[in-house]
Amino acid sequence: MTAAAGLRRRPLAWIYLALGLAAIGLYFALPWDSAAQVVVYDVISASAGLAVLLGVRVNRPTLALPWYLFAAGLLAFTVGDVIFNLYDLVWHRDPPVPSVADVFYLAGYPFLTAGLLLLVVRLRSAERRAGALDAALLIVAFGLCQWVFVMDDLVGGGSTAEQVVSLAYPTMDIVLLAGLAFLALTPAWRTVSYRYLTAAILLLIFADELYALAPDSYAAASWLDTCWLGSYVLWGVAALDPSMRGLTTRRGAIGPQVSTLRLAIFGAALLTAPAILVIEHVRGQEIDALAIAIGASILSALVLVRLGMLVRSLDRLRSAERGARTEAEAAHGLLAVQNERLVEADRLKDEFVALISHDLRTPLTSILGYLELTLDDEQLTATQRGYLEVVERNAQRLLRLVSDLLFVARLEAGQLELHESELDLVALVEQSVHEAEPRAAAAGITLKCDTEPVPGLAADRGRIFQLLDNLVSNAIKFTPAGGEVRVSVGALNGAVRLEVADTGVGIPVDEQQRLFERFFRASSAADGQVQGTGLGLYIARAIVEAHGGEITFESEAGRGTAFRIELPVEVAAMRA
Repeated sequence: MTAAAGLRRRPLAWIYLALGLAAIGLYFALPWDSAAQVVVYDVISASAGLAVLLGVRVNRPTLALPWYLFAAGLLAFTVGDVIFNLYDLVWHRDPPVPSVADVFYLAGYPFLTAGLLLLVVRLRSAERRAGALDAALLIVAFGLCQWVFVMDDLVGGGSTAEQVVSLAYPTMDIVLLAGLAFLALTPAWRTVSYRYLTAAILLLIFADELYALAPDSYAAASWLDTCWLGSYVLWGVAALDPSMRGLTTRRGAIGPQVSTLRLAIFGAALLTAPAILVIEHVRGQEIDALAIAIGASILSALVLVRLGMLVRSLDRLRSAERGARTEAEAAHGLLAVQNERLVEADRLKDEFVALISHDLRTPLTSILGYLELTLDDEQLTATQRGYLEVVERNAQRLLRLVSDLLFVARLEAGQLELHESELDLVALVEQSVHEAEPRAAAAGITLKCDTEPVPGLAADRGRIFQLLDNLVSNAIKFTPAGGEVRVSVGALNGAVRLEVADTGVGIPVDEQQRLFERFFRASSAADGQVQGTGLGLYIARAIVEAHGGEITFESEAGRGTAFRIELPVEVAAMRA
């Protein structure tokens, strides 16, 4: 169920709660013991069972059986209420003990308890055992109090049937509290529905206990009906609230916890017997030593078993933690060794690339030299000259590739050296644009240059020219025919600013963060079958940063890209 659906269905629970509270108010507004009052009471109790069934149909929990059991228990209470009221209104006498009403009343408790227990069936077995022991502590403590203050006085009075029925009611309260304790002490979700459900059970047990302690004064204590009626209404609200689905959803383990709640339970359980002894002594009652001794022994045994389970669980956790720490340390050591090997392998790779690149440059330079001499021969035919020019272009391309690889290898090895001198950046930009004009014209691209006077820089002329060549070449390659590439240089805020902008294909947003990585090529390059190695921008950023500058860009797919370089004049002056 989505959150929006839950919010739409929650008003159904609120409406039922409002109607239930109004019905309870009407019940007390009517004449006491009147037929109308009795009918209102029975309608409220019957509506609770029907509301639970409606909640199952509307909210569709993954496990519906617990809620059907709740409905069965509430409807059993309703039948008991109807039969009980018939004795008063129709036959004008109190029902006998036992009566048919007692059968339905007592039948409702096991249904409710079974539903509570089914809500935790999806817990892990270890969690169920822990929850059962914690619940047993509460139940034994509560049962001891029930026996001493309620049930002991019922033994020996009246017929056997009367004694059985009289003892059955407080026993059923113990059973119901067992189900609630099991649910409360296991890692159940504390949903809104859970809180309504808990309040309903506590109201029911509270009313039963007060009635059991003073059954003769019940008729004069009409306010006690508020607890029973409120319990009915809250059962229905718990079922109608969409969060009731969470009570039957599988939950993960939370591990053993020595929480404040558990320690409070252990302490209360151990103090139950002494507290009963003090109360009986203060009230001047005969002390039931045998019952108190048995109860105290059981409670002590349960506390010891529960503490033993917690200690064993914590020991297992510590052992698992030590094992995990040992494995982590071993993995860390292995990772360090592997990292050293990777660093060494990367160093050897860079050395290999540098050696190969250096060795390739020598024959390529020789090839280009002889090609230049050959092309100067006037006896070459046009076809021969065309073939040799193709060879020259590819040799130049291969030389640029080898130079880029050698530059990257030296850069990774920390061997980038700058040969700085006084540099006229405007003149260098104009030279770079002039040399790129044939390429731009061949591609049908307009190449423009905008310059203004700037301070002189102390920079490596060759590296700055390489930077310009990379950026301008990229702009031309990624701009379709009819587009424009603009190179501009000027002074801005105490720095020299260089910009290369184009109206090309641009760079997709999700790829822009990787633009300066080694060997990265944008999808636009692959789609347009643009040749390249993915080293140009990596080299460009390295050159800019080596000069103390910064390179940034703006790009929009289909609209173009602009690269901006800022070189601080102050830093440049200090280098001079």
